[in-house]
Amino acid sequence: MAVPQRTLTLRLALEYMREGARLIHMHRKASELCWFVTPGGAVTDKTAEEIKRRPDVVGQKDGLFPGHDQTWRVLAFVARAA
Repeated sequence: MAVPQRTLTLRLALEYMREGARLIHMHRKASELCWFVTPGGAVTDKTAEEIKRRPDVVGQKDGLFPGHDQTWRVLAFVARAA
């Protein structure tokens, strides 16, 4: 029996991201897209969209094709890491 994965709330996902975690767009199976805050856990599509709309979250321009994002980080953390 598979153990269900924990789905993070928006508040908890943002707490992880303020500590340096990233929002990542991934494939769980060949045809199933999903979102994770790593480290942390899975988030829903709705939560991922809410995170991406925040002015303090930026895409990392690291997708397979130019101009596309696969990961997002909190801007304040990116500034500290630079």
